[in-house]
This record gives sequence, C-alpha cells and structure tokens, in this order.
Amino acid sequence: MRLSIRLVAATAIGVASLASAAHAQDMTTATFGGTTIYIGGGFQYLNLPDIHFTGKGNLNNFRRQKNSDFSEYGGSGGGGVETSLGFWGASRVTLGVKGFFSNVEGSDHTACRNQTCIIVDPTGAETGFGPPTLKTKTDREADYWGGSAELKFGGQPVHTKPNLYRNDYFIVGADIRGIDQDNKLRGKFQGDPIFTYKETLDTTYTGGYIGFGGEYNLGFLKTGALMSGFGLRTFINARAGLYNADTDYDGSFAFQYQPFSSKISQSNDELAFIGVISLETRKQLGPRTSLSLWTDYEYISSVPKMRYADGGDRPTRIDDEAIFASRTMLRLNITLGGHLVAAPDYADPLK
Repeated sequence: MRLSIRLVAATAIGVASLASAAHAQDMTTATFGGTTIYIGGGFQYLNLPDIHFTGKGNLNNFRRQKNSDFSEYGGSGGGGVETSLGFWGASRVTLGVKGFFSNVEGSDHTACRNQTCIIVDPTGAETGFGPPTLKTKTDREADYWGGSAELKFGGQPVHTKPNLYRNDYFIVGADIRGIDQDNKLRGKFQGDPIFTYKETLDTTYTGGYIGFGGEYNLGFLKTGALMSGFGLRTFINARAGLYNADTDYDGSFAFQYQPFSSKISQSNDELAFIGVISLETRKQLGPRTSLSLWTDYEYISSVPKMRYADGGDRPTRIDDEAIFASRTMLRLNITLGGHLVAAPDYADPLK
C-alpha cells in the first residue's frame, strides 16, 4: 500500500510539474514526421473477481465465504515507438508498437465463527470440518501486461483548437495481453495451521481492435481558457476489439491436521470483448519533446473466476466475470528526425 501512495504522490508531482512548465513556455514550433519514442510510469488499478473458497453451515447446506475482494492499486510502467510511413493514397500513416507491465498485490482476512466451518478439497476427494473459529488469510498477486502493434490513418496535422471534438485518425491494431494471478489461502485455528491452498490462474488474450482518436476541447465547461493559458492540449482515443481468452489453472491443496494433499489442473477458452478509452493531457516542452498525463480506462468482458467443488456432484470449474481497470502514467515523448513547422496556436499532435 505504501508503494501505491508513493506512486500517486509521484504522479501528482508530475502533473504539477507539467502545469508549471506549461505556464512558463509558449511554443511556436513543432516537429512533423520522424519517429517518436515515449516512456512513462505511474499506477494501475485492477478489480479482479472475488475468491469464495471456505464455507460455513453444514456439509449438505453451506454457503461460501468471500475470502478475497480484490480492488487494488499497484505500480505500472510502459513505453512505445511510433514512426511515420508516409502517405498511403490520401491517408498519412504511422506505425506504432507499445507495451506495458503492471504488478498489483493485496491480502484479505476471513473468519468463520460459532458455526461449523467447511473446507472442501478442490478435487472433491476430501472434505474437512473446521473448528468453531477458523481464520483464513488470502494473499493475491497479479501481473497485468500487454503489447500491441497498430496502424493509424489520418490526414494533414491540424493546429487549431476544435469547438468540441476533431477526429484526427482511425486505428487498426493487433494486441496480446495477460492477467497472471498467484493466489494463496492459509487457514488457522488459534495459530495452528489447518489447511493451505495455492493456485495460479493465468489468462492470455490475443486479438485485434479498431478505433479512432483526436483532440477535444471542453470550452463549454469554462475550462478551455484555463487549459489554453497553460499551453495544454487534450486528446481522446477509443478502441474496441475481440479476443481469444486462454486460461490455465493449477491448484494445490493440503490439510495440515491430517495427511492429505491434492493437485488439480484445468484450462478454458472464451471469447472476450475489450474496450478502452484513453485520455491524454499534453504539454509541448520543446520542438522535439513533450510531457503527457495518459490514462487508460478498460473494460474486459471475460476474466476467470473459479467455482470450487462442493463435496458433492459439482466439480471445480473455471467461470468468468467482467471487470474494469484503469492505468495512469506520466509519459515523456521525444521525436527523432522529421522537420520543424510553424505552429502559432498549438504544437503538432503526437502521431
């Protein structure tokens, strides 16, 4: 949690620096064409499906407890490169390759009090009855990563402020990303271990997307003059695609109070939809450098959620659930090559 606080603070300092730089400088030139590289860091918010493993009641009628409610922040970093391919017919085309990596951790505690506590081996071969007070600690760690290559098709660069929104390009891209989870549950009674359960739950998404992007202006909210005064520009990018979600699950379970252990493995394929809206606030620092505050808001329709064996006829299986995620980074953009053009009102958008 301290890391998350530091990341939020660092991003806030970066925003303040961006505004200070914006107020101190008024750019009259911009770089057109060439290759732009960018690198950044910030924080990731990830909301994964709950874990319901232990139960309470009796063997024939028990309800699952929520052992983990995972809505956590963690660190994130990423970078990319975009290069101009010139004109294809009437469209100016750029090729971009980019990627990111995020790590998010969290833990939860659950207690089963004054009732019979149910612990079912995920293979369904063994069922345990815990003491009247069973305390369970759940530790979760998730790596969220991704990489993509895309083509942008646009027209000539525009330096004037739009009244509301100006579409600058369309996008076609290919994408691979993954959510890799390591989860561990430990149950204790009065400090003595009762059971241990570990699982890896890894999902890889491969697919393609289309989208569009451009510059927007919220002058009707009386913020346009303020943004212009600081020399800031605002952009939006929207993408949507279909993906194959390939999930692999491996679980290992052990009772400590009696000699029993088991392992289970499963896999599953689902069709997933991923939609992303990206917002950027950018300040040109020089003819070839700019600083951006970039946020991705993501919707993923299929993320694995385990349904564990109930000790009867229902076996352990992989289910799924939709999630939301967001990622905010402060990015430094540097353009190599190309040539300078006059831009009295605005610097040229990053292509």
